Amino acid sequence: MSDIDSFEIKRTLFMDVGNSSIKGAFYKDDEWVNLHPKGVTSAADFIEWIKVRSKSFDSILIASVRVDITNALKDALSMFEIKMITIHDVPDYKIDYKTPKTLGVDRYLGCLGAIQHTSKGVVVIDGGSACTLDYMAADGVYHGGVIMPGLNLILNVFREKAPELPLVELGIPKEWPGKSTQESLQWGQAGVFRDGIKAMLTRYREHFGDFDLYLTGGDAKDISSLIDEEHIVRLNLVFDGMKVLISPH
Repeated sequence: MSDIDSFEIKRTLFMDVGNSSIKGAFYKDDEWVNLHPKGVTSAADFIEWIKVRSKSFDSILIASVRVDITNALKDALSMFEIKMITIHDVPDYKIDYKTPKTLGVDRYLGCLGAIQHTSKGVVVIDGGSACTLDYMAADGVYHGGVIMPGLNLILNVFREKAPELPLVELGIPKEWPGKSTQESLQWGQAGVFRDGIKAMLTRYREHFGDFDLYLTGGDAKDISSLIDEEHIVRLNLVFDGMKVLISPH
């Protein structure tokens, strides 16, 4: 039996532990209430924030790609019933991937959340420290994806290695090629990032046919400003997927 079977969502704190951020939310009146604690910048801060509000939740449901942070959360929050969602909770026939044990569960959950909002297959772009582009068919089978450097990583790549180059604002110049150092950098950073996404979406369409495109993650709104492809921004897709996985019916 899965660790998440029959898990109730009432008064449950959902946590999405990524490579560089922790997100929390709870489900109330058919919508997500996101937690954005002021001054909370680390796992330790988040733990203290939850402890102060220990009467607000009965249980915690965690999807994580960071073993170290997960262990710290479980040790520090032992007063709660804690359940983990892992890739092992997903039936094998739902994952078309050569190394399912290495698949970040957030990639699967984001796609699972997205297909709840459409009758088509989906591509989900999750913009964070890494930017992932993953495909799930309308029948709920995950078919793999792309992992590329995140937008902020690309925008800051020269800060350490070439500090003489100026930092530039996010954007793509109207003129090609760049006619200034700033424009040349914008083409080489935001432009390359945008064109990489465009190329991957073309490949997905050639391989799988039509799909709906969803954006999520901390950089979703910035990515939205760069791409021309019709898309929908939904910041809680991983939480949507978590909710579906624990209560599929």
